[in-house]
Amino acid sequence: MADPRQLVKVLELADKELEAAQLQLRSARSQADALREQLKSLESFRMDYVRQAAEKTGDKLAANHYQQYYHFVARLDGAIDQQHQQIQAADQAVTQFQQRWQQVQQKQKALSLLIDKEMGRRRARAEKREQAELDEFALQQFLRRQP
Repeated sequence: MADPRQLVKVLELADKELEAAQLQLRSARSQADALREQLKSLESFRMDYVRQAAEKTGDKLAANHYQQYYHFVARLDGAIDQQHQQIQAADQAVTQFQQRWQQVQQKQKALSLLIDKEMGRRRARAEKREQAELDEFALQQFLRRQP
């Protein structure tokens, strides 16, 4: 089995990799949340604009103002659709980073278990060797006392 000290170095690298994966996941989640907030703002702005325009329809809008209103709302709808697409892409990135984080975490846990197991084996061998030495010492003491 590999030297546990070498495995500890590999575990340290896995810990760093896990930290990096956590940072990437946190960043991706933050970006997705920010995109959702932007979407809420766009939708709220659109609703306010439509509401205000509806209030002005009693004043009879000129044809060119109605056309400008229609084009502006269409552009807002396009921006909202684009925002939905960005959110979908961000959610996919979050899913990928989540999977990556889970893989790295599993690797880190496996290395940790392997190190613990090897350290346990080494302790058991050392204890067995120590017990054999104590038994040998006791036997030598016993034999020296015999006439």
